[in-house]
Amino acid sequence: MKSRSNVPFFGGILEAFEQQFAYLGMRISSRKFVINIVLFAFVLSIVSTVLTSIVFQWPFYLVIFGFFATFGLVIGGVYLVLDLQAEGRGKAVERILPDALQLIASNIKSGLTTERALLMSARPEFGPLEVELKRVSTRILSGMPVEKAIMEIPKHIKSRLVERTTWLLARGISSGGEIADLLMQLSRNLRTQLALQSEAHASISIYIILIFFSAAFGGPALYAVSSFIVEVMSSQSSSTQVDPSAIAAAGSRFGGMSSFVGGESSIIDPEFVIFFAQIMLLIGGLFASLILGAISTGKEKDGVRYIPVLLFFSFGLFYLIRFVLVGAFGTLLLGK
Repeated sequence: MKSRSNVPFFGGILEAFEQQFAYLGMRISSRKFVINIVLFAFVLSIVSTVLTSIVFQWPFYLVIFGFFATFGLVIGGVYLVLDLQAEGRGKAVERILPDALQLIASNIKSGLTTERALLMSARPEFGPLEVELKRVSTRILSGMPVEKAIMEIPKHIKSRLVERTTWLLARGISSGGEIADLLMQLSRNLRTQLALQSEAHASISIYIILIFFSAAFGGPALYAVSSFIVEVMSSQSSSTQVDPSAIAAAGSRFGGMSSFVGGESSIIDPEFVIFFAQIMLLIGGLFASLILGAISTGKEKDGVRYIPVLLFFSFGLFYLIRFVLVGAFGTLLLGK
């Protein structure tokens, strides 16, 4: 039975977490868990925004925005972790579902009743499906109709494939079909579908490699080299004296480039270029991860797991290349 709350916001969060707990088979108090998460997010948001406002001298509106952003990120991050774990649990069930259906069909053909066949098919190697098969057989023994008991499985396993399979099975049973033959047919169809998905994933692996390489290696290398070149040009221009008449002539030809050539004030600040490169690496890594998730599984949120890896490689390579360039060509930085 779902818990209810008089506060709509808290009640919505509680209901969402309860569903994830059901998918994961977690038997803990969802209300206490959500209260602890909300309190933790609230305290962390206050501490982080106060510290950042003191260090960076943020205005009031940025402090408020940072508080709500941190609060939402903490709660959303915890929910996303649970959601990804639930989907991983569902994918594990999808891989063994054809074998489970075939085993149930074999037990029914051997003369066992439906509830007995489900109970005998609950093997430890089936993982979460073992628990669900036992639960379904218990409900059937308690008097619940077979099709209604089977439809309870998707409430505890997050998988569209499991949901569609149980729906087809329930419809077939309610229409008076032969359960064993129906299970065998579903098992064959699922094997074919999983094989096609495996082939499709293999065919798009080259795109995954290209996107990962460009986000983790190509982009950081270009940003590191370009930022170093800007530093060299800025350093050399600041230490070079140019005749004012030549500056005026160059300015008449190339507009605003006269200030950069003369060294009076650099058009491009090297620190700004480095900061811009870091921001672009962060944004590029986030969107590349989401694209990888959309290509590999069809869900952008599945790409969240790639974010730490991409950011580690991209920023690590960026600073490594800059370190090598400064060590090898540091003499060009005359201003330092």
